[in-house]
Parts: sequence; structure tokens; C-alpha cells
Amino acid sequence: MSRVWFITGTSTGFGRKFVEQLLHTGDKIVATARNIDSIADLKEKSPENVHIAALDVTKKEEIEAAVQEAVDVFGRIDIVVNNAGYGLFGMLEEYTDEQIRDQFDVNVFGMLDVIRATLPVFKKQKSGHYVNLSSVFGVWAVPTYSVYAASKFAVEGFSKAMAAELAMFGIKTTIVEPGVFLTEFMGSSQKQSEPTDEYAPVYEAFNKSYEALNIGDQGKAVESIIAMINSENPPLHFPVGAMASYSIRDELGKRIEEVVAWEKVSLIAE
Repeated sequence: MSRVWFITGTSTGFGRKFVEQLLHTGDKIVATARNIDSIADLKEKSPENVHIAALDVTKKEEIEAAVQEAVDVFGRIDIVVNNAGYGLFGMLEEYTDEQIRDQFDVNVFGMLDVIRATLPVFKKQKSGHYVNLSSVFGVWAVPTYSVYAASKFAVEGFSKAMAAELAMFGIKTTIVEPGVFLTEFMGSSQKQSEPTDEYAPVYEAFNKSYEALNIGDQGKAVESIIAMINSENPPLHFPVGAMASYSIRDELGKRIEEVVAWEKVSLIAE
């Protein structure tokens, strides 16, 4: 039996790759983007299996309309891939109030609104799988991505809780944590602060470390995510790529070491 995928942010990057790789599976796909002209070619490639819908995740009325379209056209939704989002680059004190709020409106509140709009469909079916795109920076925060990391830490937090809340309804949740891949994340989709001279050494250090990275292939990344989704027992957390796996393992190891090192002082509070 074919499944129905509801995917946000399919105009570029991982979202587009998801649709392209699913076209030949026989599954049905609801591909969404703010500008449907940018995804019209996806519909043309498989008119019977792809439905495109306008969806800006900061507009609840568009989310609700797109979800209703999905149910009207295909009758159900089996997998929601919450992919829409972007990176905000810069130093914490350089960001404007508007930049910070916009980052959370898209990466956090937009995802929450998609979840809440699709949840009645999943509960009625007594099945469904939420695939929430976080990041390696949802576990490991680095200079220049403080607010972006904060938004992804938020995704990690509510996703863990909702996984436990929704399991009784037959609904699965997976937090996907990609490393750095060759997408528009570091390019056209990224937004930046106005850099100040005093942080020049930090920017220089970041640029050198980024240039030294082995940038992953987004097609292979999406292939691995789809394989995970198709598995019999998908995990709660799924790091994608070597950078994510090693960085997250190292970060969590350091956290445990720190807890142990300060445990005697902490237990004074008992």
C-alpha cells in the first residue's frame, strides 16, 4: 500500500531531494513551498503521485489549507517531514530583535503549527510518523549559530516530549540531526547579522574550520533518512552523517563527564 508524505520546504535542499527520491516509489507526496511556481516541475514529473500546495509555515491559515488539501486529494497523511527552516548566522549581540523572532517563528512555531494541524489526521488514523528536522546544532552549539542552535534545541525538547505523549495513539516521532551538507543552508537560504569588527577573530576561526569540513552529499543524506523512516522501528534521534554522529557523541560524552565532575557539589542540595 502506498503511503502519503506531507513535506514542508520542498523548493530547495533536503525537501526537494525528498520529493525527487520518492517519485519512483509509488508513494503519494504533498510537496509544499511558499512559492508553488518553484516546485511546479515536481508535479510535472509525476502528476498522479505529487500534489503541490502553497505553504508558508508562519501562516497558520496556509498550513491548515495545505493539510486539508492533502486529505482531500489523497485521503490520508502517513508521514510528515517538517523540513522548512533556515539558519541565522552571526554573533548573539549582533542580531536584531526581528531576526531572532523570525528565526523562532519559522524553525519552532512554524513546525509546531504543522504538527498541531496534522495531529487530528494522525489520531483519527491511529497511525503516523513525524520526522522533525533538527540539526547537529540542536545538540552541539557553536559560536555564530547561537540563535539557530537555540531554535533547534527547542525542536529537540518538544519533540522528545511529544514522542512520549503521542505514542499511545500509534504515532511515531523522529528527530533528525544532520551535519553540514551541500545545501543552501550555508548559502542563499542563510540570513546574517551585521558583523562587527571586534568579532573578526571569531569569524575568521569559523571560516577556517568550515573550509576544513568534509561537506556531505545531500542526496545520500536524504537516502539515509528515508531508509530510517522505512525501518521497522525508527529511532527517536537520528544523526545524519559522520560529522553529526561524531560531534554529538563527543558533546554528550563531555556533558556526562561534567555532571560526574560536579556531582558531589550538586548533591549538597539534597
